Amino acid sequence: MVKLLDRVKQAVSGTASSTNLGAAATGFRTFSAAGAATNDVCRYAIEDDNGAFEIGTIKITGSTTGTRTVELSSNSNNALTLTGNAVIFATLSAADFSGNAAPVWSTTPPSTLDLANDGSTAVTLAGVAIDEFPVHYSWDGYIGTTVYNADSLPPQLASAPTFSGGTASLIGSSTSSNAGSFNFRLKASDGVKTATAITEVNLAFGWVGDISSAAYDNLSFSVASQSASPYGMAFNPDGTKLFVVDESNKKIFQYSLTNGFSLAAGNVTYDNVSFDVTSQEELPSGVVFNPDGTKMFVVGTLFDKIHQYSLTNGFSLAAGNVTYDNLYFDVGSIEASPHALAFNPAGTKMFIVGTNTNKVHQFSLTNGFSFASGNVTNDNLNFSVASQDTQPKGLVFDTAGTKMFIIGGSNDKVFQFSLTNGFSLAAGNVTYDNVSFSILSQERFPQDLAFSADGTKMFVIGNSSDSLYQYSV
Repeated sequence: MVKLLDRVKQAVSGTASSTNLGAAATGFRTFSAAGAATNDVCRYAIEDDNGAFEIGTIKITGSTTGTRTVELSSNSNNALTLTGNAVIFATLSAADFSGNAAPVWSTTPPSTLDLANDGSTAVTLAGVAIDEFPVHYSWDGYIGTTVYNADSLPPQLASAPTFSGGTASLIGSSTSSNAGSFNFRLKASDGVKTATAITEVNLAFGWVGDISSAAYDNLSFSVASQSASPYGMAFNPDGTKLFVVDESNKKIFQYSLTNGFSLAAGNVTYDNVSFDVTSQEELPSGVVFNPDGTKMFVVGTLFDKIHQYSLTNGFSLAAGNVTYDNLYFDVGSIEASPHALAFNPAGTKMFIVGTNTNKVHQFSLTNGFSFASGNVTNDNLNFSVASQDTQPKGLVFDTAGTKMFIIGGSNDKVFQFSLTNGFSLAAGNVTYDNVSFSILSQERFPQDLAFSADGTKMFVIGNSSDSLYQYSV
């Protein structure tokens, strides 16, 4: 590859085999002064009288001498017979780009990154690239089809990323309602070609308190007009969308909340939108979305499978917006009656709970939130909750994965567990906190539970009253 030099222009004379480099033009430098050493090969162009020109490479043989290889010239592509007015200067030609490869990552950016949530601590994302040309770095990001950049930051960032070499520094938002994930796309460009790498960046906030301080808010919402047998539910990250799984109708119903995570009178309305999962599961029991709502996962107890769907617009069950991905994961050999599932924020860990084994089971996904063939493996790790409830129906983790909550039908309670290492059911890592909360005064047959993004609100759904109930934690 030719050596790149800046501001080089000087007098030239001689022949192609013996080129003499003279004085620098005013305001310019010589090849030698610009850093060309003996045996360096530099791109050049020569201009001479009467419009004569020559383009090629020059191999530096001394501080004032070199050997030219002509690639194009006004002399039938042969070397010019130089006059006393000829000048030579460093440049680039199209030949330098025709075989140019894109930059290559020498330090590959990570696939996931967790942001600090205090609004001040920068988290670094290394992505150094190497190339024969100088590399410049830039970025953009996206959530679903929404694209972000320095002029329109993703909500998870407090400010635009800064760069030092190929290392980007990201500062997370300190606003808990901005919790969630976005895709950060780092770009390394040599001016012609660009290498990109995508990192899922997660912003999470610790939950406030635990369920030992929970209290009923005297707020509820009936879904009986849509669902005669509600078995599962899910919220979007800001609590302005609610989804209810109905076993009898085999549908998921969508609701809107004017104020997020509130069942206050008049705050929740049915969107007159639903999605039928009959073609995949006739006894659906649970639903989970990825952080931007473009992937949906439905588990059921008839076929003991989890089915994967795509949503063109996140968290919308509008007609034509949801398609089945023709992907599923069969858990029947592990849990013959799966009722609920949960993921870590990156979608690289999955957990199911059911009433056949009364255990929580753990799986790994190489690529987050994807049931593509070979992408999901059983970690052969599980945790029994039979000592607390023999009909576990609902499963939730806090954002750090260090708290786990189970709701069951045999005791009509929510049970709280601690995990020393987040999102791991490794032996000895999970302990029962000896903390539970009874919801019997509101619901005799609880089926599922959910929490607000900051963990200060808890919701329970059941099919004795076909209603949701709200609690403060």
